[in-house]
Amino acid sequence: MKRSTKIITAVALTVGLVGGAAAIGKSHFGSHEKRAGYVAAYIADELELDATQTQALEVLKDQVLTAHQTVKAKPMREEAMALLNAETFDRAQALEMITSKTASLNEQSPELVNALGDFLDSLNSDQKSEITEIMKQHRGHRGRHSR
Repeated sequence: MKRSTKIITAVALTVGLVGGAAAIGKSHFGSHEKRAGYVAAYIADELELDATQTQALEVLKDQVLTAHQTVKAKPMREEAMALLNAETFDRAQALEMITSKTASLNEQSPELVNALGDFLDSLNSDQKSEITEIMKQHRGHRGRHSR
C-alpha cells in the first residue's frame, strides 16, 4: 500500500469512528462529556474500581475527550466540498488537509496511550477479564447488547 493510501485510510477510519461515536453519544446524552461520564461511571461500577483506579479512568476519559476535540477542532467539510466542486482536484491541498489532521492525532496519541496503559495496569486480573467480557458484549452493538 502506498503511504498516502495508508494515511487516507487511517484518517477516514478515525474520523468515521469518532464521528459515529459523537453522533450516537450526542443523540442519547446531549453532549460528549455526558456520554463519557456515563461510560466511565458504568465501567467503574461494573469493575468495582478503587480510588486509584477511578482516578486513572478519569484521566483516560479526559484524554479521549481531548482527542475528540482535536479531531473536531478544524472542520474540514467546507474545504472538502470546495475541493470536490473545483474544476480540477487539488491533490496537494487534499493531502495537506489529511496530513494536518493526522499530525493533530499523532500529537494526542502518546498521552492517550499512556492514560490507557496506566488504567489497564492498575487493574487486577479479574478486572481485566471482566472488561474483556464487557467489550465482547458491546462489540458491534453500539450499546444495544444482547444478553
